[in-house]
Amino acid sequence: MVLSVSEVVPSMFSFFGAWASWSGLSDSSFNGSFLFFPDSKAFVSLFYLSVFVMGLVGYSESKSSIVVLGNILSMCGLLFFVSTNFFLLYVFFEISLFPMIFMILMDGVQIEKLSASLYLFMYASFCSFPFLLVILYFELFTPNYIEGIYSWEVAVCFLVGFLVKLPLYLLHLWLPKAHVEAPTYGSIILAGLLLKLGGAGLLRVMMFFNFTDMSALFPFSVLGMVLGVLICSFQSDGKALVAYSSIAHMNFLALLLLMNSSFAKSSSVLLMLVHGFCSSLMFFGVGAFFHALYTRKVYFMNGLFVSSHIVCSLFILTMVLNFATPPSNAFVSEFMGMSSLFLIQSVLFVVLGIYIFYVCYFSLYLLVNVVSGKTLLFSKEELFFLFYPFLMLTYNFFWLITLF
Repeated sequence: MVLSVSEVVPSMFSFFGAWASWSGLSDSSFNGSFLFFPDSKAFVSLFYLSVFVMGLVGYSESKSSIVVLGNILSMCGLLFFVSTNFFLLYVFFEISLFPMIFMILMDGVQIEKLSASLYLFMYASFCSFPFLLVILYFELFTPNYIEGIYSWEVAVCFLVGFLVKLPLYLLHLWLPKAHVEAPTYGSIILAGLLLKLGGAGLLRVMMFFNFTDMSALFPFSVLGMVLGVLICSFQSDGKALVAYSSIAHMNFLALLLLMNSSFAKSSSVLLMLVHGFCSSLMFFGVGAFFHALYTRKVYFMNGLFVSSHIVCSLFILTMVLNFATPPSNAFVSEFMGMSSLFLIQSVLFVVLGIYIFYVCYFSLYLLVNVVSGKTLLFSKEELFFLFYPFLMLTYNFFWLITLF
């Protein structure tokens, strides 16, 4: 498809005009001449999240290569959120993979970074290849999303690429390896931005499967929730604990999106935003301990209360946010999601009870280890004050405008 200058320039002006107006959730806002269009407040809010995450990384890191790769990844996220056809969606979704691999290979400290990069590349490539085949078969290159009635085979081909980056249970094996081998800033970007591309893509394509039964994928999400929190309860590696916590929360998010109801989608958008802030702060805190102690073992992460009461208070607020206590937005999102799940499948009440209990358990387990103990001095203690803007955005209701 070849575009002339007379078509591209009006599209750019229309893009910025639509950005200023911040239009609501409506697929009818697309126009056939647009390559990019911010059709949803949800996707614009996710872009704001990527800006905050990259600000955290850019302020705490001084390497120019990190800034360049982070900006490339952030720009891929922006273009992914506002793409107006499936082909552009696929292109920017796959391009975002390479900056993350470069970050792991450049600054990973162990030889296992090679296997972690290979896992990430193979999972993302092979699972997104069916999506490309469907695009080529149905010729989904037009600057508009095509609605219709799809079979469950086509739906699986559409969804599996996004479910890898979410990640769904059985498609999640790359994530713990990538988190453990990636540097601190790589883990922040991976949890705060790259996983949100999977959630946003799933949110984008689920609107076209209103007549397709996706209940076959529910058991995988439930297993991911339960087994994720159980693994967290027995983890001694702080970074692996936060990584499996992300897997459990993202499988809860996948369960909400696969329900394909408007109420569940609204709660999932808010959950994506809150998880992006919370997981980024948790990886930042674990990374600060690693740079001070040169170990990620939870048993040696201690003495934070003696070192600094202010930093300790910020870390406590972050961990409390992880198990969704009121009045945080995490509580609002999880309460809405659990209400919608309970109304549709009451048997999920037991699963949700196990999920809530163990999330509280391992969050308090990490918190007690970090706060108690002997004196520990941080070499970069001032960086913890970057927690303030993130916590302000997660303990107020600014992001609730994405639900309306």
